[in-house]
Amino acid sequence: MERRGARNETELRRLRERTYRRLAAIHAGPLGMALAGHPELAPAYPEAYARCPGHPQLVCRAVGGVPAVCLPRQFEELAESARRGGVRRRQGEARRIRSLLLCLEVLEATRPPAFAPIWRLTREVLQADLERIGAGDPVEAG
Repeated sequence: MERRGARNETELRRLRERTYRRLAAIHAGPLGMALAGHPELAPAYPEAYARCPGHPQLVCRAVGGVPAVCLPRQFEELAESARRGGVRRRQGEARRIRSLLLCLEVLEATRPPAFAPIWRLTREVLQADLERIGAGDPVEAG
């Protein structure tokens, strides 16, 4: 039985790593819009992923941020963390995911409405991962 548990843990780590690498690719540049199924958004990528005011509950609020840089970086770091994985590590990942959900609130409110499908896809993936790792309702912990 212990062997089976180890196999499931490995599969979970690999699945989560792939998920976050894909999100990083989606948000890394104009070609990512096609990966998300919305190639028509590629020309508007530079404007939509330019400077962000930041969320009041996040550190970036003081200076803002650049989604074209911070989103892919956050997703790559989550992918690397998921690869190394483990139950204790997931608690920290859950906090980071909740921060990203707050970030998405700002992007949804301040970016062109055409990007709504990208934000929705990202939100759904993040919320599904929170459920997958057993971190509960993201709204409760926000």
